[in-house]
Amino acid sequence: MKILLACGGTGGHLFPGIALAEVFREKLKDVEIVFVGTPRGLEKEVLSKTDWRLQMIAVSSLADKKSFGKISAALQVLRSLGSCFKLLRQEKPDLVIGIGGYAAGPVVMMASLMGKKTISLEPNAVPGMTNRILKIFVNKMVTAYPGMEKYFGKKTLFLGVPIRKSILEDVAQSVPMLKKVVFAFGGSQGSKTINDAILGSLFYLQDMKDKIHFIHQVGKHANVETIEKAYRDSGISAEVYPFIERMGLCYGKADLVIARSGANTLAELISLKKPSLLVPYPFSAGHHQEANARSLEQEGGARVIPDAEMGGQHLAREIRRMITSPYLMEEMQENLSRLGGGQATTKIVEACLNGMGMNV
Repeated sequence: MKILLACGGTGGHLFPGIALAEVFREKLKDVEIVFVGTPRGLEKEVLSKTDWRLQMIAVSSLADKKSFGKISAALQVLRSLGSCFKLLRQEKPDLVIGIGGYAAGPVVMMASLMGKKTISLEPNAVPGMTNRILKIFVNKMVTAYPGMEKYFGKKTLFLGVPIRKSILEDVAQSVPMLKKVVFAFGGSQGSKTINDAILGSLFYLQDMKDKIHFIHQVGKHANVETIEKAYRDSGISAEVYPFIERMGLCYGKADLVIARSGANTLAELISLKKPSLLVPYPFSAGHHQEANARSLEQEGGARVIPDAEMGGQHLAREIRRMITSPYLMEEMQENLSRLGGGQATTKIVEACLNGMGMNV
């Protein structure tokens, strides 16, 4: 069996694809996986460290383009459909899976037009442009949140978003701490808003210094020494890193997470059942981070702090409220377990195989 995974561009699209590939390989020992991405994404760098094969197509995003830019991008999409036709005729896949994003659109659309089995994943609470178009073509649309039938009708399968096996394995290996652990991060580039608010909160949390510990990914461009000094001066213990490669080891220790609300982060929080304070990035495309965060808050799995309200005193109040309310944290964990838990990847793979008549 051969499967094409169209999931290039960002980590939020690529890493769920890798998670699916891992489980497909566990279920079907002779499966062949081919990733399809673009030259501009991070897939070349990431997949070069694996034995997965990568094919490239040139395609531009239509989102946030204006006038001539949108016309140019649309023409490139049309050209890329021809490239996708040649690729699909060459590879002859049995199944094509898209993980949203502009890199997936032409591949999945052409696969559908050629009569291939197609599935697309929508990791956000509000569908992006690609999946709004693909809903006409795909056999099934797998969603991260319940209630998405309003967008995709009877094609909707609410199964959650896959996360990598390595994260689950690292969580299992992590050693819990005696103190309550707050794990804060803002992506590989960090978040000045989150960093500044956390440092501002330390003054208001000093009476909890014997009960609380921070793990803080500050971003590659932040001044680690200055931030470490701020923690020392406050008397609150902390581990400060510019970047954390093995996030699972930190997730495993965390009682509370403070983060942005990209699809990949929320998939991890849901799968690992981690209560969180979410700070949506206000300039995300289509304001999808705001929609993601509010959807998780509505399900009772997180609390949202708007970017403009992320002051030190406000954040300290929210941290204190969460850390000192074990029943609130337990309730959040129970609510998160209803959203797919750690089984999303397996459920999606089984749905794919069962849909092809391969009972697993």
